[in-house]
Amino acid sequence: MMRRLFIFAAAAVMMFSCKPEGGGNVIPKPDDGGDQLPENLTNLTVYGKVLDENGQPYPGVVMTDGYNFTETDAEGFYRFEKYRYASFVQCSLPPEAVVSTGGTYKLPDNHYKRLSSLTKEYNFTLRRQQPEKRFRILALGDPQVHNASQVARYRQTAVNDIRQYVVNAEKIPTYGITLGDNVGDAWEFFPDIAGTYGDMSMPVFATIGNHDHEFPTDNDAASRKKYEAVFGPSNFSFNRGDVHIVIFDNVLHGAKASSDYVQGYEAWQLEWLKKDLSFVPKSKSILLSVHIPLTDSEILNLISQYASALVICGHTHKVENTYDKTVGGKKITITAAGSTGAPWKGLILSDGCQRGYKVYEYDGTSVKREVYKSIQYEEPFQMRLFRTTDFPSFTSANGNIFAFPYFGGDYIAVNVFNYKPGWKVVLKENGAVTSSNPVPSYSFDVWAKLFMYNYHKVDSDVGKNHHMLYFKVKDPKSDISVEVTDEFGATFSGGTFTTTQDIPDYDN
Repeated sequence: MMRRLFIFAAAAVMMFSCKPEGGGNVIPKPDDGGDQLPENLTNLTVYGKVLDENGQPYPGVVMTDGYNFTETDAEGFYRFEKYRYASFVQCSLPPEAVVSTGGTYKLPDNHYKRLSSLTKEYNFTLRRQQPEKRFRILALGDPQVHNASQVARYRQTAVNDIRQYVVNAEKIPTYGITLGDNVGDAWEFFPDIAGTYGDMSMPVFATIGNHDHEFPTDNDAASRKKYEAVFGPSNFSFNRGDVHIVIFDNVLHGAKASSDYVQGYEAWQLEWLKKDLSFVPKSKSILLSVHIPLTDSEILNLISQYASALVICGHTHKVENTYDKTVGGKKITITAAGSTGAPWKGLILSDGCQRGYKVYEYDGTSVKREVYKSIQYEEPFQMRLFRTTDFPSFTSANGNIFAFPYFGGDYIAVNVFNYKPGWKVVLKENGAVTSSNPVPSYSFDVWAKLFMYNYHKVDSDVGKNHHMLYFKVKDPKSDISVEVTDEFGATFSGGTFTTTQDIPDYDN
């Protein structure tokens, strides 16, 4: 199957009318405004115009059917021979085009149209604006709702929190991107969860996850149909400011069972990505959204050629910043975020973090600010502190032993949700810094593990994480606090200790 698909993609390349980074073939002229259709139409011809809100041509817009590419000419006209099994005609929204929302779910709707066997002409109208040098992305990991009550709970907690955050934050353009697993093998709830995105006071683009693929079906393509019926194409791109944003399906699903998938893609997807990126100047930055943390070397090599590259992903139900890769001497940041519990067993993730979302603020080609925003907490809430003596080791019914690796009256543990190596973390006792050398340890948040075990009778939903830090204090009776400074100079502090009596809100 892989070989046959690759042959199709290779054959399609011969039909491209593309202009990588400014060059390309002559595109046939449109009709003169009368009733005559463009000449030399075939059964696979797709054509149309892209105009602005004043009816003026929109040249240079990249158009694709998910396989083949072209650009609009000086008159806003495009034409290509579509792939026989393509489902959409798409435009990669230019940075100066407004992202409009509409339709049943109030989702972004001006970057694609559904192909019909009865229609050859697909016209787009894009409203112009000043390019957004500064903008904000909210990365929403794994809503993964399973039933109507979880949809309602997501609306009550996540949607309300995000709406309030958008209102209170600095007034710059804001967009949301879900990181896959919009539902948990409950495809009948696609419309319901899509409706919650439409109520978030910002345009929200969706990424497909493994639990969004229907099964059993004939193949990976068939397993995407219900998802694409609500959210549109699984692979697409758009531009904001100096950043080219790509939503990419990196779940290769066998479509026989829930677990029948791997991280991967079909050959035509890689060809599509290469062609899509060929229109992007190397001076721009890439933001790539996938579901599974990215390890694919071909994709990493592609995006490493740009000014910077950030990969956002879900899947893990953790907040992790330990997937970074260095390719050709350039660092590619790969980071995960979660917005559902472990999963749906409380408002904590599987690493003990409060569930929430990542916030990235771009200025030009660079992220100038990043923060993890916990749902139902104010932004300064960035950590939990524990006195290790409050949490003696315990053994689960399965014989698993859970304990803080540094234990005793003079040790405290700190779970810093969005921690990255290189951050400045200091211990203060009675207001004075007594240590600036925390000991990092890949370990359990024992409070989270104890909660999951006592309230949900499971010891498998909370795993070790890379953001547990430990300090040895001089005086355990002193007034203790921890102060964290991130790579952007933002400082957060915590001084309240969490105990076994502190139980997070949870969903039954």
